[in-house]
Amino acid sequence: MTDTTDHDPQLDMLLQRAGITLPEGRYRGVLESYQDLMKMLPVLRQPRTAAAEPAGTYSLDTITRAKA
Repeated sequence: MTDTTDHDPQLDMLLQRAGITLPEGRYRGVLESYQDLMKMLPVLRQPRTAAAEPAGTYSLDTITRAKA
């Protein structure tokens, strides 16, 4: 796989829109990461409940416990 033959038009457009110019030899790694991310999107974009967000959960017992 070489940088000159394996290009993804979608990735090229996103990089151009973001104003990112990749150093020589980096396109292949970025392309592989981009392709992996695109495969994960269906999993990442599923509906979730508030309980699935750890930053939004707490234990009332922890908040109200007496200090030693």
